[in-house]
Parts: sequence; structure tokens; C-alpha cells
Amino acid sequence: MIRLLYISRAAPTISNEQVQDILLSSRKNNPASSITGILVHGGGLFMQVLEGQEQDVLRKYVKILDDPRHSGAEILYISPANNRIFGKWSMGGIKSDPLQFQYISKSRARRLEVIDASTFTETMREFAQMLGDAK
Repeated sequence: MIRLLYISRAAPTISNEQVQDILLSSRKNNPASSITGILVHGGGLFMQVLEGQEQDVLRKYVKILDDPRHSGAEILYISPANNRIFGKWSMGGIKSDPLQFQYISKSRARRLEVIDASTFTETMREFAQMLGDAK
């Protein structure tokens, strides 16, 4: 199993309804591939984590690259995973204030560096906590 984190720029004309369509479609389609994860959006950015079997996650990511509702996708982190952090969510969604994307921007700036796995995992657990609080 792997965990993949990417960031992209939302299309300038994207609406809240389109973001909700992305979430609904993901929630409908991801269980067939056993993919779980989270989509964080706001401030003209998307950040998404996908968890699942390597081939399934990579196929999903390639499909995502063709979606015209965003552009400039960059993988920030990809790693093996022993268990799921977002196992309860076929696709959780968090609307984020642009200022909350600061740590994501920092990760983007450091994407060529080796990121400590425990630091990444802790950040993902914080997202899972945010999802739990959003219920």
C-alpha cells in the first residue's frame, strides 16, 4: 500500500458546486479501487492524499491529471504505508482558509528534500482529526 500527496491549482472558474461534484464522484468511485483519502481545497489550491494499493493509486492519479478543473499537479510526497490514516473516508473533504495552506506551500518548496516519514504521518493525522471534528 502507498500514500500519495499532491498539490495543484484550481481552475480560476471552479465553483463550490464543482468541488462538491469532485467529492461526490470520488466517494462513489473510490471504494471499487479500495482508495481512501482526503481533498483539501481553498485559496485556489487543491491538496489531495490518496491511499491504497500502488497500482490503484497511480491509476487514479493519472486520471486526476486529465481533469480540467485543476492544473499544475505536483507530487509532494509518496511513500509505502502499512495502514490507512483515512480509512474511514473514501474521500474526506476539508475547505481550508488560504492561510492554512502555508504548511503545504512549505512542503511544496521542500519537495526535492527527503521528508521525515513521521513528520508526514503526523500532518496526515492532523487532517484526519480535522475530518473527525467536521462531522
